[in-house]
Amino acid sequence: MTLRPRDRVALIGILCLALVAAYYLLALAPERAKVTALDGAIATQQQALAQAQQELVAGRAAQAALGANAAEWNSIKLAVPAQADIPALLRTLQQTASAEHVKMRAITLTASSSATAPSSSTTSSAAASSATIATPIQLTFAGGYLPLEGLIQRIDGFVVVSGVVVHATGPLLTIASVQMSGTNSLVAQFTATIYELSASSTASGTTTNGGTG
Repeated sequence: MTLRPRDRVALIGILCLALVAAYYLLALAPERAKVTALDGAIATQQQALAQAQQELVAGRAAQAALGANAAEWNSIKLAVPAQADIPALLRTLQQTASAEHVKMRAITLTASSSATAPSSSTTSSAAASSATIATPIQLTFAGGYLPLEGLIQRIDGFVVVSGVVVHATGPLLTIASVQMSGTNSLVAQFTATIYELSASSTASGTTTNGGTG
């Protein structure tokens, strides 16, 4: 069979189209599928990277805020510790009493109970939450009337709240009542409360002498 030139050209064109189609199906199509898959993976990784960058920015901002509030957090932990540090409390009270020329006689602890700080005290309400443990204590001091009054002011100033900022130089200690006896050298018994964030491990009814009479 002899093909005419026109038919031969048409046949060659068909063969070329068939070769191109076969090349596309056998070579280009799988590669294009790989490119599509890679594009999807790249887009996923770009989204993950963007999210990680956002989390990094948020983490740095939180770290900066924590650093800025470190002093206040330290004050709060000093005012209401995780566990009552009775030796540290005793040293603080003895030093404060000595600064006011007052002798500390004794500190007596009673059973702890869950409680909030008295609502009448702004300082107490700000520093002690409903999760605190209240430990009643009895404090006995000896000295003149004015030194004892100064001692009360110093103890009340252990924790001060300015707006929403807490400043603490000692533990939060609220004084409920003061009873005085004697004439020249007064003996004052303070009924007070200290606070902590966990159950106290201090034995109930323990008395520690703070000095000689």
